[in-house]
Amino acid sequence: MAAPTVPTLVTITTESLKKAGHASPTAAQLTRAQDEWMQEVKNDIWTLAKKLTSLQSVYYQPTVKGRSRYSMPTDFSSLMGMAFIDGINTPKVAQAATASSLTLNSGETFAEADIQGKFLIITIGTGLGSGTQITAYNSTTKVASVEPNFQTTPAGTDSYLIGNINYPLGESPRWDIDGQGYPMKMEKPTRYAPIGENDDGEFLLYPTPDKVYAVQISYYANLLNIDLAGTLMATIYDRWRNIWTYGVFVKSLENNNDSKFVEANREYKNMLQSLILREQYGMDMSNLQQRVSD
Repeated sequence: MAAPTVPTLVTITTESLKKAGHASPTAAQLTRAQDEWMQEVKNDIWTLAKKLTSLQSVYYQPTVKGRSRYSMPTDFSSLMGMAFIDGINTPKVAQAATASSLTLNSGETFAEADIQGKFLIITIGTGLGSGTQITAYNSTTKVASVEPNFQTTPAGTDSYLIGNINYPLGESPRWDIDGQGYPMKMEKPTRYAPIGENDDGEFLLYPTPDKVYAVQISYYANLLNIDLAGTLMATIYDRWRNIWTYGVFVKSLENNNDSKFVEANREYKNMLQSLILREQYGMDMSNLQQRVSD
C-alpha cells in the first residue's frame, strides 16, 4: 500500500476552506489563508511554547582559519548544544550530488571502511551548512550514499569535509573568552560564547580555528522563521496537520462572523494545549518509566 501523500501549504488551506463552506476556494481566499491565517496559527503555537520536539534541528557550521565569530542559522531560536567535528580529509570539491548522495573528488583514496559512518559536511556552495552521515561508499565510482538526506541538496561543485564528532564544546561567557587573549590563539576550538542574548544569532569560538573544521549546532528552530520550502516545515505540516487544518478553518469562521466560531475556537484552543503537552519532553506517557524498590 502506498504511503499517504504528505500535506502541503496548498492542500492544507484548501481543505480548511472547504470545511468552512467554500466548496471551490478562490485564489484570493487561498492567498489570504496561506499568507495571513497560517501565520496566525503559527503565532498561536509559538506564543504557548517555543521548545517543542518537532522544532529540534541541526545545522553544521564550517569554520574558517583565523575566524572566531559566526552566525547562528537563520531560523535559530534557542540553543541545545554544540559539538566539534574534526576532518579526516582536507576539504575538497565534489564531482556530483543528489539529495541522498555525493560523488567525492576523484583524488580521494578512501576505502568504504574508512568513511562509513563518518559525518559529511558541505563547507562551500549551494548546500553550505548541510550535514549527514555516510552509510555506504563505492571506492570505484566515488559515490558516498548518505542518511538522512542533505537538508539542502548540494551542487556538484560544492566543497565537503568528512570527519567525526570529537567532543562537545563547552559554553563560556563572552568576557571569559575575551580574558583568554581572544582572538589571537589558533588551535582546535574547545569552547563557544553566545554573543548578547541567547537568541541574538551569533557566537564566538575559542581558540580561534587554525583550519577548516565544522561545528554541529543543535537548536530549536523559530516556528515563525522556518523556510517554507525546507524539509523541517514539510515535516511539521505532516505532524501537526490537524492543527493547521482546524486552525485555518477557525480563522475563516471568525472572518465570516459564522455562528459556529465560538464553539470551534474553544475546540481549537484545546487542540493547541494538547499539541504543546505532546511535544514537550516529560509529557509523553510512552516516555514514562516506573521503578519500585524497597
